[in-house]
Amino acid sequence: MPLPMRAASGLSVDDHHHPSHDSPTGRAIQAAARQAQRARRAETVRLRQRAALLELLVQTMAELHISMAELNAARKALAPAWRQVGDGGTSLDHDLER
Repeated sequence: MPLPMRAASGLSVDDHHHPSHDSPTGRAIQAAARQAQRARRAETVRLRQRAALLELLVQTMAELHISMAELNAARKALAPAWRQVGDGGTSLDHDLER
């Protein structure tokens, strides 16, 4: 079995880092890149959860014969409660104004 390039070259993983990563600027750049990656992953998870919730809502509404009129009436009735909890500019605010 052939050796991976690092093993074949005799270089360790530590030999492959770039010298600029040792500087405060290099470390800050790497930290920012890691944070951006975490943010992208979190957004992907949030979008998947949102899609799953919407699917569940559609299924539940169909099973319980909940109409859009009933859903909108419930949203309007609950609007004062979630407006106080949220940031005041949720997408539901916009939807209720339609």
